[in-house]
Amino acid sequence: MKLEHRAILAFVVSMLLFLGYDALYLSPKLEKERQRRSAELLEQRQLAGDSVLVSPPAAPETVSSAAVPAPEQGDRTALTGSATADSSLTGFAEEPPVTFVVASPLYEIAISATGGEIVSARLLQFTTADEPVQLLADGSDWGRGGAMGVSLDGESTGFSVAGVSFKAYLAGSGEPLADGARIEAGKDGQPTEVILRASRNGTGTIERYYRFYADRYDFEAGIRFGADMFPAVENVTWGMGAGLRSTETNRKDDLQSFRAIVQLGAETHALTPSSFSRKDREEYSGTLTWSSLQTKYFMAAMIPPEPTRATVAVVGSKQNQAISGQITLPAIARQGRVDNVIRVYMGPLDYDVLKSLGVGLERNIQMGWRLIRPVSWAVLWSMKWMYGFIPNYGVVIVLISILTKVLFFRLTHKSFKSMKDLQELQPKMQALKEKYKNDRQRLSQETMKLYKEAGVNPFGGCLPLLLQMPVFIALFNVLKYMIQLRGAPFFGWMTDLSQQDVLFQIPISLPFIGNGVSLLPILMGVAMLLQTKIGGSITGSPGSQATPKSLNTILPIVFTFLFYSMPSGLVLYWLVNTVLSIGQQYYIQKNSPKKTEGASEETQPEIAPKRRAKMKKER
Repeated sequence: MKLEHRAILAFVVSMLLFLGYDALYLSPKLEKERQRRSAELLEQRQLAGDSVLVSPPAAPETVSSAAVPAPEQGDRTALTGSATADSSLTGFAEEPPVTFVVASPLYEIAISATGGEIVSARLLQFTTADEPVQLLADGSDWGRGGAMGVSLDGESTGFSVAGVSFKAYLAGSGEPLADGARIEAGKDGQPTEVILRASRNGTGTIERYYRFYADRYDFEAGIRFGADMFPAVENVTWGMGAGLRSTETNRKDDLQSFRAIVQLGAETHALTPSSFSRKDREEYSGTLTWSSLQTKYFMAAMIPPEPTRATVAVVGSKQNQAISGQITLPAIARQGRVDNVIRVYMGPLDYDVLKSLGVGLERNIQMGWRLIRPVSWAVLWSMKWMYGFIPNYGVVIVLISILTKVLFFRLTHKSFKSMKDLQELQPKMQALKEKYKNDRQRLSQETMKLYKEAGVNPFGGCLPLLLQMPVFIALFNVLKYMIQLRGAPFFGWMTDLSQQDVLFQIPISLPFIGNGVSLLPILMGVAMLLQTKIGGSITGSPGSQATPKSLNTILPIVFTFLFYSMPSGLVLYWLVNTVLSIGQQYYIQKNSPKKTEGASEETQPEIAPKRRAKMKKER
């Protein structure tokens, strides 16, 4: 079996093993966990439903659509998407402003009792500038309210509950929560429920509620009220407020990953802030599985209990580099009341965490094209597995670089050798070009004859490189978007492999590189330049006389600037790979047969092995 066939077979077997592991072990395990959680959720809803207090039916009331909203409220209408002008809910008692915090080892979520919206979500397992990651954008930055804002919509009416003053109760009873109260989620291993309640002139009660879990990033948000309290309401709209904020030191790189993704049936719709240069809103309708917002490393998603017919609106601003969204679900009355609930996720873009939700959100992680993704998942799994033994992702990246070089050593060696043979044929090929410069057909025939006599395959240097490309692309995607590298140190000044390795800063900002001086990209550029000096090129091939020397000098400089602001984990991999390629090329150069004095080029063992064998046979 040829070497290329062995490599392809090994690659295919590896992928089959990985896919088999996922299909036969991992997926069934996660499905059982999802079913268990769904059963728990159903039981909790039934228990909660038995204890809901709904006021006696009030006389039907139609909320006037003539009320003129304040400028701030009008801006909120653009997000909530009410069918008519946004009206204020009147008849509710005004309460002093109260903000309380629900905390667990994973998060701290601040909720305002005015409107029941989430005004802050801090992820405690992740930091930016030594502070926990603040996931939600400030509403004042974009003129919009907090996350989980709710509006109630009908054919002839639409209003927001943002101005309603609720009283918040832990588990729906006891004394109202005071301003600044802190609740520890899941202290007894059970979900923690907070109910926000407001009465309207004694004619009805509207409740907003949240259920939090100590060990999960997802939680439930709901609203319920008597069906006769708002008879004209047909839909409930949930909004993400101002959306997500940039969480990374390299804000420009983070903003490039801002996206809104909507899964409607089999269709996936993805938008970025740049999609809103001429418009500020895009609407879709269909069977909604989920709607999400994401940055480079984090996500917020709204998930209905089951795929539901819904309308989804995505709003954005190219100028503000902001994007947000909302979902509109039917307000279905059961037993005289409306109870609308969704599941909300606010957390990292972590494959295992998202996979456990069982709705396909893990596909939002940027792992390349569909054909590349299985390779990317295999690389990600391999790195996480190695980290279990070697708790330093910098060392893991170095080992991955070495292992990939060893895995493809023979293929790369064959490629280098083939390209070197072509390089040594350049004088003869140039002579043929001069001799047959006016006869292109004869030139082509003589060139192929020369290749055949020399035993050189002109494509021999390309095929091995093409076989390696899926792995290289997968490594690029994993090292660029892998959440585990965020905040992961290597050694010395490299304290975060997901960020540029800044050795020190200078007082001025320079074009292309800013004010941070990074060492790894400079070392990488020097290594690439050295690679060209020993007869190679930055593509890994030994080069040729046809390649201008100036290009071999310019390209390392270009790559240095290209990689200068990239994550240090990615630059580290490329640096180690380049150094190993230099060693391999030096080995080839050192062990290549040299011409003996007085021997013709045609009889050299590396130039014409087939012809030399034929001459020996004739003797």
